[in-house]
Amino acid sequence: MIEKKELRLKLKAIPMVNSEYDPRVVSKLNDIIKNKIVCTYIPLQNEININDYLSTHALLTTTCLINDEIKICKYEEPFEINKYNVYQPIDIKIIDRADVFLVPGIGFDIKGRRLGRGGGIYDQLLSKFTDSIFLGITDNNHLVDYIPHEIHDINMDGLITHDEIIEINI
Repeated sequence: MIEKKELRLKLKAIPMVNSEYDPRVVSKLNDIIKNKIVCTYIPLQNEININDYLSTHALLTTTCLINDEIKICKYEEPFEINKYNVYQPIDIKIIDRADVFLVPGIGFDIKGRRLGRGGGIYDQLLSKFTDSIFLGITDNNHLVDYIPHEIHDINMDGLITHDEIIEINI
């Protein structure tokens, strides 16, 4: 069995494809998030930018770091980079819930297992919002047959690629 560390290195070497989304994917995604509080991410250079396609949400939020704890805050520019080298708003307005999380990852498998950067930060955050929908954002090059899974890992309810929405538990 391939270990997470080895798989992470292999998948990091493959560039993420940041292309146009199929209009059917955009339509279905906007149906899922309609009138909901959505927690997205501010994409890094090697992450897919899905935020330009989000149009029906009630409120857009993102993650932020406060006293070494990851929280949710209103998505507002300008942004700064925190100690985990992730962008977050400079003027933080905490939001205490989210209905849908859009989650980046280095890789995913079709059962919804996610391979992140290795710090467990997203797993800590998502474990506090078990009633929310978790959607992994990826491209077809980062879908693999199997991601090693540990007890603390949080599975995605669906995966979104440029070509399709893979429903797992939606």
